[in-house]
Amino acid sequence: MRKIALVSSLIDSTLRPTRVLIDSFLKQASPFKLTAGTSTNTFDADEWCSHRQNMLSPILWDADRDEVMRTNGRGLVIAVLLIVFLGAHAPSALTAQAKPLVKVVVGYGSTDGGVAVLGFAKETRLFEKRGLDVMLVGMGTGSVSLRALIAKDLEISSLSGSGLVQAALQGADTVIISALINGFIFKVFGAPEISSPAQLKGKKLGVSRYGATSDFAVRLALKKWGLNPDRDVNILQIGTSQDTLRAMQTKMLDAGVTSGTSSLIARKAGFRELGDLADLGLHYPTSAIGTTKSYLQKNEGLVKEFMLAYIEAIHDFKRNKETALAVLKKYTRNDDREVLEDSYSNAASKYLALPIPTIDGIRTILTELSSTVPAAKNADPEQFVSYKIAREIEASGFVKRLYENEGRERK
Repeated sequence: MRKIALVSSLIDSTLRPTRVLIDSFLKQASPFKLTAGTSTNTFDADEWCSHRQNMLSPILWDADRDEVMRTNGRGLVIAVLLIVFLGAHAPSALTAQAKPLVKVVVGYGSTDGGVAVLGFAKETRLFEKRGLDVMLVGMGTGSVSLRALIAKDLEISSLSGSGLVQAALQGADTVIISALINGFIFKVFGAPEISSPAQLKGKKLGVSRYGATSDFAVRLALKKWGLNPDRDVNILQIGTSQDTLRAMQTKMLDAGVTSGTSSLIARKAGFRELGDLADLGLHYPTSAIGTTKSYLQKNEGLVKEFMLAYIEAIHDFKRNKETALAVLKKYTRNDDREVLEDSYSNAASKYLALPIPTIDGIRTILTELSSTVPAAKNADPEQFVSYKIAREIEASGFVKRLYENEGRERK
């Protein structure tokens, strides 16, 4: 009994630093007002506005990680065992590793856009792996995200490439650091009685916001279809892709631009597909990631860590389908497996391993803007993109190693 007591005492004294560390962590006052469930540091545009106006803590979405992390359950068990092991054998090492994460406020517009990869990086803790505590802020549309970015309420954001370029042309401090897809991912759906794009003349067509990627893309498409977007079609800004679909279902719109989960929902609801904007064959920085030049200059190392996590998330999103579907279900708030599968297959196949915009993609934007923004006519496309971090990551072999390792594992 004495030996058992001695062993028990030894274990207790060895684990005490770990217990103290965990207890102090659990007792820390949360900087946020939480709803029931585990915080994901994710809140929406209305909450952001309330936070900005009242300087109060935002109310976080009530969305736990159970479903997302279920597919990684073994990893969680291993992590817990590892913590116990480290506490028992090297408590000082554990304490040394407990460095505070750097908070970064990251926005996104539509839930059908780049939020899939951002959400994946958040839920699978890839940001934390890089020392970042990323707060994802759902802004509803890219144009709202852009205003928040310019106002310094967001530090990084996924939004419209054309919006970032136009803002820079008009004197804003915005710059593109990444683009998830090269090309358009939108589709145009119309009422069942509309059988061709030509029949959109005189009709009401919904986009998310004026100047957003959906608006930019459909105007190019209408021109290709022989229609003048300013005179022949009544383009209305509605909100998210889901809002556009609801407006079509209530006959407030004759047609609308959809993407992601909304495209299959529109088809299943009986609307007719009038065009796939990917068929335009144009270079364009879809789901661009933007920041401000001043933030980038002061936080280049942080932004590089963000990009490393983002690039790894792209790779893992493609490779871990079930986890990706769980993330899509959470962030789109849609539990239709068929819709989620369709969104996943369409998106993942288009994600770039090294997500940087092409110069031709920026030229597409400048060409279209030149008729309304004089400064676009002679602008240098490279002035709107910071390639430095992406090129450094490419030169380091990080992306190559990710996909080489995947090839070896498959063998």
